[in-house]
Amino acid sequence: MENQENCSTPVMTTETAGCAAVLKKKLSDETSKKIAAIRIILMILVVSAHNNYNELALPGGGAVFNQSVFGKWVQLLISDGLARGAVPVFFAISAFLLYYKKNSYSVVLKKKAKSIFLPFILWPVVNMLFFAAVKFIADVAHIGFLDGVGNYDFLTWTPKEWFSNFFGYGGDGILYLSHFWFLRDLIILTIISPVLSLLYDKAKVLYVAAIIYIEFAGVFTYFIMPESLFYFSVGMIWAKSDFDIFELAGKIKWYEIIPVFLGLWLVLWKFQRFSVTTVTLMAFADFLMLMKFSQILINNEKVYNVLVYFSTYSFFLYAVHIKILRAIIRTVWIKVLPMTNGFFCLAEYFGVTILMIASGIGLGILLKKICPPLFNILNGR
Repeated sequence: MENQENCSTPVMTTETAGCAAVLKKKLSDETSKKIAAIRIILMILVVSAHNNYNELALPGGGAVFNQSVFGKWVQLLISDGLARGAVPVFFAISAFLLYYKKNSYSVVLKKKAKSIFLPFILWPVVNMLFFAAVKFIADVAHIGFLDGVGNYDFLTWTPKEWFSNFFGYGGDGILYLSHFWFLRDLIILTIISPVLSLLYDKAKVLYVAAIIYIEFAGVFTYFIMPESLFYFSVGMIWAKSDFDIFELAGKIKWYEIIPVFLGLWLVLWKFQRFSVTTVTLMAFADFLMLMKFSQILINNEKVYNVLVYFSTYSFFLYAVHIKILRAIIRTVWIKVLPMTNGFFCLAEYFGVTILMIASGIGLGILLKKICPPLFNILNGR
């Protein structure tokens, strides 16, 4: 790595900006660039996956408009196909960088407390305050269409419900910020990372067999998702072994991997053959395609520089998009452009997704300029 700009972070978090000075082993410049460039692409896929609706309630409630057949398949290909590998790549790269640096356990915990745990705790509070403010404004200004956006629900939570909403354990098992399951699992995996490393070092074949079984059998692990453990382990093995996932993916031809991905995607969504194995295989094929795609991203220096710049705001976009931005933008969009036909419904899918990405990055840029310390705290810096 030549400088801080090329130094890659654990993708959804930004704690390792400028990490060249702390790496115990030096990443190749190409690997560093690929990780830096792919972050924002992965985040765009995550945002698209979270605006994936084939049924949308019309303003006023009651009636529901169904997405057109063409629109449905477009959404399925992007949000339930191409986006499936985004989070696995995040886990793998996060683990790779964690183990590759070989920092002491105390140093790792200290860094992760700032880069992951603090934002994990703060962002739900930010969302609660935001929705309380929206509810207050809607009540005072009598803005009817915002009634369903703002609320004070958190004021009635019991201690058990606070715990459930922050961590996803107990209750319905869903976090208040549902997409923060990634951060929760990453926190837990970081805490147990020395144990995972020890198990792998002592019994490599048995460890690999175990994580493959857990992932493909969909074994219930309670504290973390099976795919979290699987792809975090992939990243760990990547860091501790001689093979390079980017190099492996690069050797696969596009005409080999694309038909495999599309075939599995069609099995799932055309022929309705749903199984953990099929979903996992499709996600893994997509995982390899995204790793391979990273090579294209670094071939053009101008494109690479633009991607790296926007990647600075990938975590902020991740944190803010699913509740605050999606709630407001979709509410206003449907008010202005009701879903009265297939074209408008497909326009909502692309339009709201693009607006969430643009406004999320824009808010991040604005906050960074107005109050850099607050931006750094919320962004895990």
